[in-house]
Amino acid sequence: MNGRGGAGIALALLGLSTANHAVIGQSVNDVMSRADAVVRARFANIERYSVTEHYAVYRNGAPTPSAERVVQAIYEKSKGTRYTITSQSGSSMWQNRVIEPSLASDQHINDPVTRQELMLTSDNYEFQNEPQKESMLGHDCFVLNVKARKPSVYLINGKAWVDAKTYRLVRVQGIQSKSLSIWAGTPLITRDFSDVKGFAMVTHEKIEAHNVLVGRTVEEIEYTDYVVEGEATATPK
Repeated sequence: MNGRGGAGIALALLGLSTANHAVIGQSVNDVMSRADAVVRARFANIERYSVTEHYAVYRNGAPTPSAERVVQAIYEKSKGTRYTITSQSGSSMWQNRVIEPSLASDQHINDPVTRQELMLTSDNYEFQNEPQKESMLGHDCFVLNVKARKPSVYLINGKAWVDAKTYRLVRVQGIQSKSLSIWAGTPLITRDFSDVKGFAMVTHEKIEAHNVLVGRTVEEIEYTDYVVEGEATATPK
């Protein structure tokens, strides 16, 4: 899944009855092929983007963050992502245990060598359509159950919401298919996407972890001021 910076959708398990086909208004094969085409086009067509990322770590329900960091991220298709820190404050422990691993994870997900192995596509996931559409963040969506084909801290088990008209991601939510560390436990990850120049780009991420040793930790990440270089292809017909 592209951390943040990047993720896509396809179907791999065809588990709908004829009645369910009528509800979604098209065949499962159509949904699978169109969604997959949109995902792959995103990674093929974005040459470069920049974005401001604001990280905040909250501990045990506290209203103010224990650590914060703002970075300027630049992604290039041929090189991956690099970061420049513009500000940071708060606990160095939570900077090191939460924010630094998040940045390292994002770099790994966007690395040209590993990117294909981590995208939310049928190469890396098994999928099932649920028997109805659902409204999510103002979009009419297909809801898909997603299961990673292998344990990985970069892949999730959960759900994805795909816009029923554009086949772009709207939300992905789930737990890591493999725990990152004793500090993180098995966090619940929610990523929300918005249309930026015809591409689904992450605009908000929330990572919630609970662990008997350190309690509850919530990391919130806001993505703003995208500048995207690349031309989106038309929605598959």
